[in-house]
Amino acid sequence: MSEPTGSAESNRRLLHDYFDVMNADGDLADFFSEDVTWVNMESGEQFTGPAAVRDYITALHTRLFDARAEGRSLDVTDAHAFLEGEFVGTPTDVRVPFCLVYDVRDGRITAMRLYMSFGTLPLRAVEASGEPIART
Repeated sequence: MSEPTGSAESNRRLLHDYFDVMNADGDLADFFSEDVTWVNMESGEQFTGPAAVRDYITALHTRLFDARAEGRSLDVTDAHAFLEGEFVGTPTDVRVPFCLVYDVRDGRITAMRLYMSFGTLPLRAVEASGEPIART
C-alpha cells in the first residue's frame, strides 16, 4: 500500500529525491509549489517563486561561496522537514553549521527557512586559507 501525500514517509521520499536532484545539478524548481518562499532568517532576505528560489539555492552552492552541504540529520513530519548540517567550503575546508526548515504540502516544498550565520563566512574563509584578514 502506498503512503498518502503529506505523510511523513511521502515527505521523506520527496526530500531524498530533492537532494538527489540537487547533487546531480538538476532543476530543483520541479519540487517547489508555485508560491514557494525562501528566507534567510539571519537577514530576513527573501526569495519567492520556483525560479527565484532555485536560482538562489544554485548561487548559494556555486557562486556565493564554493561549498557543498553535508547533512548531519534529517527529521521529517507530515508537514515539515528539518535538516541539520554544515556547508563545507572548498578548497579551504571552511565548515559553517546550518539548520534548514522545509514546509511541505501536497507533495511540494512550499517554504524554506535557513538558519545560518552568513556573517562568519568571509572571516572564516580567509582565516582557513591562511591569508591575512584586512580590517577596516
